[in-house]
Amino acid sequence: MKFTCTKENILTGLQAVSAITGKQVHLPILNNVQLVAELTGIKAIGTNLELSVVSSIRGKVEMEGAFTVPAKTLVEYIALLPAEARIDFELEGNELILKSGRQRTKMKGTPATDFPSIPLVEKTTELTFPSDRLKRALSRVLVSVSHSEVRPELQGVLLFTEPTDQMRAIFASTDSYRLSEALVEVLNGGNQPSVRVIIPQRTAQELFRLLPNGNDPVTIAFGEGQISCIIGDATLLSRLIEGNYPDYRQIIPKTHTAEVKLPTEETQKVIKAASLFSAQGVSAVSLRVNPKEEVLNITSASSQAGEHSADIAVEGLGEENTVILNHKFLVDGLQAIDEPFAKLKIVSGEAPCVLQPENADDYLYIIMPIRQ
Repeated sequence: MKFTCTKENILTGLQAVSAITGKQVHLPILNNVQLVAELTGIKAIGTNLELSVVSSIRGKVEMEGAFTVPAKTLVEYIALLPAEARIDFELEGNELILKSGRQRTKMKGTPATDFPSIPLVEKTTELTFPSDRLKRALSRVLVSVSHSEVRPELQGVLLFTEPTDQMRAIFASTDSYRLSEALVEVLNGGNQPSVRVIIPQRTAQELFRLLPNGNDPVTIAFGEGQISCIIGDATLLSRLIEGNYPDYRQIIPKTHTAEVKLPTEETQKVIKAASLFSAQGVSAVSLRVNPKEEVLNITSASSQAGEHSADIAVEGLGEENTVILNHKFLVDGLQAIDEPFAKLKIVSGEAPCVLQPENADDYLYIIMPIRQ
């Protein structure tokens, strides 16, 4: 194996794949990145068996071959080279030789034959989204994915499609204490069958990390129990979670007794201030809504820290009501609303609360109350 490329090209490719490598005690080769040189180009591959990322790297190949080296060491070394550096890679036995300017480095590695093969996804369905809308939807639902191993199906993001005038995809997640739902229009929905899959949390996180901020179209493909997505020069491949996601829409309140319009940014700051005085381990703040007086009163208290109370001017309808919520969950929901105002709907102190943007129906966030 022998090839040459610039620092910028190789570092970009390695950073795309190295994030999924880590401290794999039982299978150390998964800490490595596989470099593959073919006449058609150079590839860097990382995998943790459940998830794989393949990145194409521009460069000049003189001799085909493949080899694996520790990802962390390779990335950190190349990052220290001069910005305009050109790097020559050559395999000699079980060592990868790197030459750049006056530097010559030998890196110990492992033959590529020991590296797990990356399965191809036999595509049955493809959904295309604007990259920025997809990225925003993922950011909104990742916060409420469950970390409990008791129900594996909740350890992922549910994605399903609904046939409308313009087919839309719904992303949802819940940890049983809160629920997030985000809607994104599908650009190619007219000729695609319906989809209902559970994307593992780590896969959704990597997809979010790789997605660019622009509105270029991005296509996600699905096969039998698998998902793949090409993002620029990187391709993400992963298994899907098997199982049936619960019918979460049953817990969405159909009615409410109070609804208020509140300033998103100001409410976040007040909640964060109140959190400093909430009892440790409980993370509770009390919200008293008085629509007639157009006031939202937020209080917290703990025997160790003291007490806090603040009023926020709101607009609303309905009855006076009080609910106790987890302050972190509430802030997470507010941070996902990229509008000046949000709507808060309350049924009672015992029923789920609903948080939504004021002027959009593409996001829904539900928080279960803390019962006294």
